Amino acid sequence: MEHVYFYCAVIGGAFLVLQVLLMLLAGGHSGLDVDASPDVDVTHGDVGHPDASAVVVQLSFKTVVAFVTFFGLTGMACLQNDVDRSATLLAAFGAGLFAFFMVGYLMSLMMSLQSKGNLDLQSAIGKTAKVDLRIPANHSGAGKVLVVVGGRMKSQKAVTRGVAIPTGAEVTIDGMSAPDTYEVSTL
Repeated sequence: MEHVYFYCAVIGGAFLVLQVLLMLLAGGHSGLDVDASPDVDVTHGDVGHPDASAVVVQLSFKTVVAFVTFFGLTGMACLQNDVDRSATLLAAFGAGLFAFFMVGYLMSLMMSLQSKGNLDLQSAIGKTAKVDLRIPANHSGAGKVLVVVGGRMKSQKAVTRGVAIPTGAEVTIDGMSAPDTYEVSTL
């Protein structure tokens, strides 16, 4: 069994180091992961009753590597300390399962942090906003307004056809003069 623990630790450790290096060099995408379910949203499942999609997210290359690595390291550590063989196998299996589920849990947390970047600026048309940076008169320049878009406060460029609008004034968003610029008027 000593050889099994050793090879698990070496092979798993090598893949773990390779994953970390590739992740650092590739900006977070190691390319060594199987995406079994790309559209799974594990954050909205019923907490009391896990569904099959949550289990599929758990089973990835990263989680298997974590299991193998910690299985081997714990087995070797127990053998070095003269722990009984059955207790060593149980401890190694337990450590491997712990690493498997912890890496899976951390990966699901990181997946929930992903942003789709689909903020629809046009959804603010007709709403009121507050001028954050003075808006010059007659499209002679752009100012900024603070507006709630998609449930979050956003600072966005704004222009007006009328007179200059001072900082702190309330305005109505009439439309879009450019893809990233609101057309506003005073209330």
